[in-house]
Amino acid sequence: MAKKFPNPTPADAKWFDHQQLNFWLWACLRDASNYLDISRESDATFKAIFSSPIGINKEASERHGQLKNEQDLAAYHFTVTMGNLLRLLSRAQHLFPAIQPSYSQARHLLTEGKGLRDMIEHAHGNDGYLVGNGREQENFVRDDAPRPGITVDAISTIIDESGHWLGGRLCVEKVIEEVTPIYDVAREIPPPEEDGTA
Repeated sequence: MAKKFPNPTPADAKWFDHQQLNFWLWACLRDASNYLDISRESDATFKAIFSSPIGINKEASERHGQLKNEQDLAAYHFTVTMGNLLRLLSRAQHLFPAIQPSYSQARHLLTEGKGLRDMIEHAHGNDGYLVGNGREQENFVRDDAPRPGITVDAISTIIDESGHWLGGRLCVEKVIEEVTPIYDVAREIPPPEEDGTA
């Protein structure tokens, strides 16, 4: 059984807690934006493959292959950064109560973020999801997510008119919408003094 720790209070906040809160909020938004930029470039390059009147554009095809790798890596970086942010926010909401309202409104992030991050981190290996193991194997593949008729696993991506759905369940654009207000509030919080007082 996991040891239960009491929630901290604002009096426990240190300068480092404040710095880490602002850093990981920024990192999550930066990695989300980076992923979306690469994804859009990849999509444009894919369209260019077939735009030539004389056949497939080989240069665009090679570039698309490179961008697809970059896109997959950026999605992984975003997912891991977001997962770390979630762990940090569960404590920071008690240290810095001003972020609590916007944190509690981040329903999509809170509902989908940790589960997806855990599955991504444990997808490979003898005990990984891809070989039929994993603690929540029944959730690794989802039907009808993000829309009816689509089946997708946690390491796939669906892009539709409403956004980029990692694992068919976590919309990157929605995460940006939910994290930005938390970051806006956090940047206005003065850092605690070294003795832990604000």
